[in-house]
Order: sequence, then structure tokens, then C-alpha cells
Amino acid sequence: MNSRCFYRGYYLSAVTTVGDDARYRARVAIMALDGERTRSQRFVDLDVFDTKGEADHFAIEGGKAWVDIQIRQDQLAGVSTLAPLN
Repeated sequence: MNSRCFYRGYYLSAVTTVGDDARYRARVAIMALDGERTRSQRFVDLDVFDTKGEADHFAIEGGKAWVDIQIRQDQLAGVSTLAPLN
């Protein structure tokens, strides 16, 4: 399992950490890139796992899900025919 990838214009990197209980906290850094610079960055904490491999895998999959939701919201925001509520 690769703990880094590009997905739909975003760079995802698992930043899994080990806790005092020797379990692994799945975390992902999500970066929107604009050429060679970072346009925005977000860190998302997810769940706890027994192995680093499980946590890294879940972090990347969770990052992909976050990206999918953001893209879907951006697409919906651009096609709305409803007037804003005042």
C-alpha cells in the first residue's frame, strides 16, 4: 500500500501516528496544488487501527472520500437554479 498518491487534482499523504496504546491513528494530509505551490491544505483525523498498514490504507481511502465530497459540492454549487435565501 502506497501511503501517498495524487487523486483528482489533490495530493494525499497518510500521516499515521502511533499512540501510547501502541495503536495507530489514521490521519491524512490533503493538499490542493496550483502548479508547484500548495493552494490549500487540510488534515483529517480518522480512526484507530492495530497496524500501520491498516491505518495508512484507511487514511488514503478516507482522503479520497473527502475529495469526492468536495468535488461533488463544488459541482452542485455551480449548477443551482435556486435563488439564495435572504
